[in-house]
Amino acid sequence: MNHRNNRRMGRRTFLQAAGGMAGTWLAGRCGLAGHLLLVDATDTERISRVEWIVYDTGLRGADGESEKRCAVRITTTHGVQGWADFSAYAAPSDDATANSIGDALLGHPLSDHDSIWRQLYELGVPLATLAAVDTALWDLRGRIEGRPVHALLGTIRPAVRTCASTGFNLGEPATYAQYALACREQGMQAICIQPYVTYDDATGRATAFPDRDMAVFSAVREAVGPDYPCMADHEGVYTYDQALRVGRLLDDLGYTWYGSPMPETDDWLDRYAALASELRTPICAPRSDSDSYQSRLRWIDKRTCDVCRIGVHLGGLTACLQLASACEGAGIRMDLLGAGPDTYPHLQLIGATDESLIPYFRVASPVSESLTLPGRLTPEPQFDAEGRVPIPQIPGMGLELDWTYIATHRIA
Repeated sequence: MNHRNNRRMGRRTFLQAAGGMAGTWLAGRCGLAGHLLLVDATDTERISRVEWIVYDTGLRGADGESEKRCAVRITTTHGVQGWADFSAYAAPSDDATANSIGDALLGHPLSDHDSIWRQLYELGVPLATLAAVDTALWDLRGRIEGRPVHALLGTIRPAVRTCASTGFNLGEPATYAQYALACREQGMQAICIQPYVTYDDATGRATAFPDRDMAVFSAVREAVGPDYPCMADHEGVYTYDQALRVGRLLDDLGYTWYGSPMPETDDWLDRYAALASELRTPICAPRSDSDSYQSRLRWIDKRTCDVCRIGVHLGGLTACLQLASACEGAGIRMDLLGAGPDTYPHLQLIGATDESLIPYFRVASPVSESLTLPGRLTPEPQFDAEGRVPIPQIPGMGLELDWTYIATHRIA
């Protein structure tokens, strides 16, 4: 297998370490090998107001529909505010959810942050909604302290290497190769290749094309050379035999990791463990698991992945911190899902972790340009000539919103 074999923790030791993080992280105790340390916010700062604003950006998505976003703003009794800006699906789906969030937050001090997260999670608040609340609370803590969130946790690095993704069904193998080469020439530090998959409109079933995929992986490696970091990512549609065949090619090509090759339901975990034991290329998963970090602990404990992945939309920065601690404890790496306007918390986490745990920040395009989205005052993260994105240094999450635009274009 790969490098992680000699760094395994026992089942009981690992589960105790991972589970114990929930109660101790926000209390200011050690995490991530002892360097993540949170300064307690004062108990005099109590939450007095929670606002949800859904607004129209005026932009159009790939389906032609107008893109809507949701801003949540949390205010304390002394008038300090923290906020988050997520896709519109993060807005509370009904009054009952909004009321549950209000009951959990209003009148509580910020030192209750951890218990608020747990209460909302146990109430079944959708993870995207929980993520928006959690992000706004972290932003508020940073603004009260006058420091970026990564500084509250313990800053480790000022910048992070970038990785671009191709998207699925980009074109012929030569098109993938040209795209990867362009990314390398633009200064991107790595490329994530997402090959071919189709879905039946009637049944929703996916079809994989392992032979075509292997042609893509080979063409990219030939184009960018033997030393450029390449990742192979999929939608979880290979059979075990197909996944093994593709994985052996990736072993030969020297790919950095092999993402989500098979279905990611519980009944496939044993096959993931078997695949990981057969290949040199690290397995990166799960991609499709819609639960928060808790379900991913099973993947780590059962040795089904060498790189464990999560995104801020699955419970917020708190969930990502919990998984980061579990990954470091188990001696494996971590991948942060998603690229684009919802990923500012990813940069804060990255700033407080070592490159050996989270090597890359995913960007949506190999083009480095100054782009400020409607509803925002802060430009989207840009990479420099060395292919690195600076970690934000302003208080909070690093994102300033244009509240005048948001109020003007409010739709809910």
